Amino acid sequence: MSNLSDIFSPAVSEEKFHPQFSALLNSPFHGEARLLINTLYQRMGKPSKAFIRKFQTDNFHSHLFEIACFAYLESAGLKPCRDSDSPDFLASRDGFNLAIEATTANPPKNQAADISLVQMKALSKEELVQKVEVEFPRRMFSILKKKINHQYDQLPQCEGRPLVLMVAPFFEPGSVFYTDESLVDCLYGIEDSTTGLFSLPEAEAISAVLYCNAFTVPRFFRLAIPLDNTAKVSAIREGTYCAVESDGELVVREYQYRVGHHSSPEETWHEGVTLFLNHNARIPISKEILPHTSSFSIEGGGLVREVQGFHPMTSFMWIYPNK
Repeated sequence: MSNLSDIFSPAVSEEKFHPQFSALLNSPFHGEARLLINTLYQRMGKPSKAFIRKFQTDNFHSHLFEIACFAYLESAGLKPCRDSDSPDFLASRDGFNLAIEATTANPPKNQAADISLVQMKALSKEELVQKVEVEFPRRMFSILKKKINHQYDQLPQCEGRPLVLMVAPFFEPGSVFYTDESLVDCLYGIEDSTTGLFSLPEAEAISAVLYCNAFTVPRFFRLAIPLDNTAKVSAIREGTYCAVESDGELVVREYQYRVGHHSSPEETWHEGVTLFLNHNARIPISKEILPHTSSFSIEGGGLVREVQGFHPMTSFMWIYPNK
């Protein structure tokens, strides 16, 4: 029988476990990460057998993302509340109130599918461009449009609150490598032939979209355990990041560092989070409300992107035991 205080206490038989849940549960390196996830889950409130069962089976990624969103909101100094069934969170700070709905793009046919990186298929340049520029934005547009159609702003508990959608891609192997730039046209309709989500009349209920493709197990691992000289394991993280040149130009560069090294970036929950502000929002919000390392907004009739500090766009990590 599942213990409601322990999200890793089996609620289903082992053969029904999601592949990534099973890997996390049995990993000898992820004890501290499991403890952090469990602690956040307990603090998040409204424990239920359904949440645990879904976390261990079909909805592993979406429920882990929800826990990460809770951690992000707490780290932002907001007080997340889950007294209502929807949206996922009501949050407040210093008299300012927000409504937040977390959503993920999931595998279209089998949500229990293994989408780990080892399942990635080699793609031609043309296939990759098609996925990044067409398939991914189209999929995210559809997901966000469905959320808008739920009309969360009409709920009594959301009255007068800005509504923010937090979104992440978990629909196929390698989907976490889709970068924030791929959402620009989807949301703002920069291309002449595209209608951006924020241009839809019903989208005025959405104040902003937050995107993070790194609210995954490695984030919990890195924030859970200090990898100093006494640690039993070491971890290397690499990927691409958006850097600001001395002339203000934004360029994409590669990075690699040993997690926990004194010269490495100190990771936060808002690292890699991109804020897309809706210029047509009924209740606009300022950039300062939600911490992020990159933002997009319409200013003076044009699209403006800002980057603050270290903004990883993609992230990959491997772990190895110390001798």
